[in-house]
Amino acid sequence: MRLLLISLILSLLATPAIAQENACPAFQDRAIASVSSACAEQELNSICFGHPTVSLAWLPDVQAAAFSQPGDQTASNTVDWFSTSSEDKTWGTARILFAAYPPDGLEAQTAALLAFGDVALFLPPPASIPGLLLDIAVAATQGANLRAEPNTDAQVIRTVAQRTSLKAVNLNEDGTWIQAYADPEVVGWISRELVAGDIDQLQSAPRDSAGLPLWFPWQAFDFRSGINDAPCAGAADSGLLLQTNRFQPPRQFWLNGLDIRLNGAVFLQAQIDAGMSIYVLDGDATISVPEARVVVKSGFYTQVPLSLAEDGSPIHAQIPAAPSAYDYQRMLRLPIAALHYPTRIGLDPYSIIAKRPSAGQSPLEGMSAEAPCKITAGTFGANIRSHPDPEASIIAVMGHRESADPIARAIGADDLLWWKLADHVWIRIDATVNGGKCSAVPLIAFDN
Repeated sequence: MRLLLISLILSLLATPAIAQENACPAFQDRAIASVSSACAEQELNSICFGHPTVSLAWLPDVQAAAFSQPGDQTASNTVDWFSTSSEDKTWGTARILFAAYPPDGLEAQTAALLAFGDVALFLPPPASIPGLLLDIAVAATQGANLRAEPNTDAQVIRTVAQRTSLKAVNLNEDGTWIQAYADPEVVGWISRELVAGDIDQLQSAPRDSAGLPLWFPWQAFDFRSGINDAPCAGAADSGLLLQTNRFQPPRQFWLNGLDIRLNGAVFLQAQIDAGMSIYVLDGDATISVPEARVVVKSGFYTQVPLSLAEDGSPIHAQIPAAPSAYDYQRMLRLPIAALHYPTRIGLDPYSIIAKRPSAGQSPLEGMSAEAPCKITAGTFGANIRSHPDPEASIIAVMGHRESADPIARAIGADDLLWWKLADHVWIRIDATVNGGKCSAVPLIAFDN
C-alpha cells in the first residue's frame, strides 16, 4: 500500500494553471510574508508551517503535533511525507531547517528547504544510526590509518591527517581500538593511542560490527511538483527551493535518486513524465548518476528524465542534460526572501548581452544613426545591477566591447541616467558607449 501511494504521488500530472486573474500574484506575496514572519525564530531540525494548505503524515508511533497555524513547528525527523497545495488560491508553504553533512567530512551545517504551491515529498524510512557519537581528533603528527578491523594487519580504509575530526561510536573488546566515522559513509577502526578526546562513554562492540551511514534526515527524499502552473503572468510556479551556505563546503543530497552536491541555492521541479529540472540560482551544483556527472553554475539549469523503479521510487532514465541558461525573468518570481541565508538570482550575462565580436572591432562600427539603439562597454567593462542604483547588487559584468540592446531608460537613485536591459537588469549610461537612435529608447519612471 505504501509503495502504491508513493507511485501515485510521484506520477501525478502537473496541476493546470489557475485561470482566475484575481488569484495572482497577491496571494503568493501573502504566503511568503507569512512564512518569513511566522518562521523567523524557527528551530533547527524542524518543519515550520508557513501558510495553508499543508498536509503531513507522521511516522508510526509518533504523536501528531498541532500543525495548522502559521509558525507551528514539528520535529523534522517525525514526518513520513508531507505536501503543500495551491487549493483555494492559498499557495501552501512550509520551511524545513535541517543539519546536512558534506560528502567527505562530518562538519554539519544548516540547510534550508522551502516547499510552495503544489508539492509532495516522501522521506525514506529513518536509519537507526548510533545513539552515541563522540568527537575525537587524530593526535599523531604523522596521521593515522582507519582500518577495516581493530588490528594493524587489517585493510587500510583511509589515511587521516593530524587534527582530522572523527566521530567515535564504539570500542573493541579490550578498549585499545576505537570504531569511528571519517565521513558519513566511511567507518573503520583507529588505534586509541593515536587520537585525542574523551571516550569514557563508549561501549565495546564486536570487531565485525558494521556502521550504518550517518546521513541526516532530509538529505535524501523523493518529490514531485507542479510544473508551469503559475496562476498568471508575474507569479511563480510551484516547486522547492533548497539552500546551503555557499561559503562552506558543498552538502550532499539524494533527490529522486540523484546525487546532488550543492553549494548555494537551487530551484527544483519534478514530474515522472516531464523529468526533474534543477535551476542553480546561486553558487553551483554537481549532479551525478552512475554514468555521468554534470556541474551547473549560477544562471544555468539541467534536466534529468525520470522513470519509476520496481519499488515505485523515481530513478533517472537518462543522464543529465548539458547545462543551459535559464529564463532569468521567470526565476525572479521565486520566493528567495523566505530562505535561511541571504541570496540572489544568478544571471547568465550572455542571455542578455552579446559577446565581443571575434575580430575585436567595436560592435558600433558602421552603425547607421537610424539603427535601433545599441550600447557597448568601454575598456574597463561595466557593472550590471539589479536596480538603477550604484548600491544595488552587481548581478553580472559587461566586458569591453560586449553589447546589448536597451529597452528603456530611467533616472536612477543617484539622479543619473541608466539603461534597462530587462526586468531587474540595469547598467549606468556613463559606463557605456552607444550608437544608433538611442533617443527613441523610452524614458520611464523608476520607483525604488
